Amino acid sequence: MYQILGEEEGIYELVKSFYTIMESDPKAVDCLNVHELENGIIPDEVKKKLFMFLCGWLGGPNLFVEAYGHPRMRARHLHVKISSKEKGQWIYCMYKALDHHNKLIKKSDKKITKNSFMALAMRIQNQL
Repeated sequence: MYQILGEEEGIYELVKSFYTIMESDPKAVDCLNVHELENGIIPDEVKKKLFMFLCGWLGGPNLFVEAYGHPRMRARHLHVKISSKEKGQWIYCMYKALDHHNKLIKKSDKKITKNSFMALAMRIQNQL
């Protein structure tokens, strides 16, 4: 998926789009508010960490692991409430970002990627 999504440049654009959607779409307000915001915006450091994580998780270089160690995604998110509502809004933003990301991605590849993101979001949910 790393190559299909455009390697580092493509993953960067996906993350940029994802957070733009989260910061501007009223349908994502609960997910946005899980973050510690700076003037209503998610800090660049948070965005950078997702970019680094996704590079490795999608099959590219393990930038996150090299900088921060094993991702332990569930443990890293236990300090915030992530219910099915926040999870759904995160997925909404990611799916919307994927749909806008690259119109040349085959439907089958997009479906696989969306299923992977859903599995990730389900692992991070820590409340009903």
